[in-house]
Parts: sequence; structure tokens; C-alpha cells
Amino acid sequence: MAISCCQSTPIPRVSSLSEKDFHDLYFVPAKPVIITDATEDWPARNWTIDNLVERVGDNEVWVRGKTNVEDYRVGKAYSIRRDTFSKYCEDLTKGNARARSSYLAVASMQQAFPQLLSDVPLPTYLKDFGKLHLGPYMWVALKGHYEFCHFDPDDNFLVMIRGRKQVRLFGTDLSSLYPNPLGSHGKTVQSQVNCDSPHLEKFPNFANAKCQYCTLQPGEMLFIPAFFWHQVNALDTGISLNMFYGDPGENSFISKMFHPPYQEHFFYWFLNIMEQNKAHTSFPKIISRLPEVVKHFFLKQWHETPTIEQVDRVVQLAMDHFKIDTLPSPILGEGKFPPVLKIRGLLHRDGNKTK
Repeated sequence: MAISCCQSTPIPRVSSLSEKDFHDLYFVPAKPVIITDATEDWPARNWTIDNLVERVGDNEVWVRGKTNVEDYRVGKAYSIRRDTFSKYCEDLTKGNARARSSYLAVASMQQAFPQLLSDVPLPTYLKDFGKLHLGPYMWVALKGHYEFCHFDPDDNFLVMIRGRKQVRLFGTDLSSLYPNPLGSHGKTVQSQVNCDSPHLEKFPNFANAKCQYCTLQPGEMLFIPAFFWHQVNALDTGISLNMFYGDPGENSFISKMFHPPYQEHFFYWFLNIMEQNKAHTSFPKIISRLPEVVKHFFLKQWHETPTIEQVDRVVQLAMDHFKIDTLPSPILGEGKFPPVLKIRGLLHRDGNKTK
């Protein structure tokens, strides 16, 4: 649970927490918390793997493969396959070799399980003090699965439906968690550290990390602030849900990204995506129209419009990183929209960041 080489403290648990208290005491100051009674009226609380197979067994899902090797534990590589939910769960029930190297992760309820959407209401904490970015998503894991340590560019509610998960959070600390090199695939930024077996000779600063930990029980909801490192182990074969969200409004979420504790991770995340695109033929066009590209990128990611000053600051960040003194003249295409800054490796990763 706790990590012996790190300063470790349990994540607090609360109940009967009002929306305003959650917002003021935890969301605004970016303090993780477990809300023990937030999902008591959710129909999803009655889910089991067996009754889900009866309801949505024929639905097709994307399943990650090669998830039991070291390259997966540090977020570098995994394969992907298309399967039915029933076949994936059949493997889980058997606990066979394919189950031990597979993971049903980030399954969009809207796309993969539309029949189940009504079972997952929007948490009350989002109604007046938040805005959904993406989700809900379903995760179905075999007991013993290790999910690589990473951070996401959104605030996050993780809800345990069936079984238990061990969760470790490490805040916003780049130097102690050793992120994968800029340009690594994925929307998330992954840590090179295997938190179950940290290699302190290779990653000595990990001993300085501050870990917050918990065993998330069925029905409990964990708030993970945006850009916080987190690593999850499945203690049982089970089901969980999550939702990515942020502040309400048209610019509130972006604005907080330019302040502690988010800014360092936010800048690293953005430069990681820029580096993902560097080897592609569209990159010169992206650079030539970078202010427009940045504006459209954040509008798509978070449904918010950055200010001119915020765009300028991110553009300067990229120019400094790529050692560009002056942006080139815009390379105009046939359409009116600027080229898209793509997040590479959303579906699978082959360990080669240049593809």
C-alpha cells in the first residue's frame, strides 16, 4: 500500500459532503479526497461482471494486450485488439494467460455501452461546480493488474463499482517521478518508475516523492486533481468507472493551468504533444499557424477558449523549446481551419515515439 522509500500518507475519507464544501475544501485547493457515499443511488452499483455480460455481452470493445510486461508498467508500449465484452469477461473468469496480459481500459460508455448510460448519473459535484470533459468510461481489470503511473490533463472522479483498487497519488512533481521523454505517445504523461518495485539506483529522486494512498472500496469515489501523478493496482477482479472534468465556464479551467500546482505539468504535457507531431509532415504548417493551432487545440480538449495572453504564453513556450526566434509566414491550406495538433498514440503504443 504505502511505499517504504517515500513519505506516505493515507487519502482522507469523508461522507455527507455538500457540493460547496467539496468545491471549496478539495477541488479549488487540489486536495485528493474519497467520498464514501456519493454513489448510493446509482443503478451501476448493482453491476456484476455476470449481469453485464447478459446485458451487453455482444458489444464490441477495444482491449489492451501485453499489459503484464515491463514496457506496459512504464507506459511505453502495448497492443490493442477488438473483442466482444463477453469474450473478454470469459477470459477474466478463467484467469487464463490472455486474461493476465489484457485490460479493458477507457471504454467509452457512449460508444461501447450506450445501453448502460442511464445507470451512471452525473455526480452532484459536477452540476453547479464542474463541467464534464469526457466520459464516463468503464474499466474492467483482472486481479493483480498494474496500471502504469501517469497524469491526465483533466480533473478526475474514479468510482469503484465492484472489487477494490489500490491507488497511489504523487501530486505534481516532475523531478521525482521521471516522466518518459518528450514526444512519448499518448494523451497522458507516463512515469518511468515502476512504483511496485522502484529502481532507486536508476531513479534516486523517487525517494523524495510524497505518496498519498488508499484502498478504494465499492461505492467510493476518489477525486484526483488534474495533472496529479497516479498509479492503480487491481486488488480484485472488478469494475470501475471514471469521468474527466474541469471547472465550469468558458475559461476557468485553462486559467488555473497557468498557476501552481498545475503549471509545470501542464507545460510538460503540452510540449510532449508538440514533440509527438515534430516528425510529421504537418509540423511546419502547425508552427506557421501556431497561435490558431493552440486556440483550436484547447477548444477541442476542454471546451474552453483561451485568452490572447494565454495563447501568446503557450506559443512562446513552444518557440523557446524549439529555439524559434520568429514564427514563419502562415502556410495556408485549402480549408479555413488551421492544421490539427494531434495527440499521437491514443489507441495503442509501439514504444517508438516517432511514429
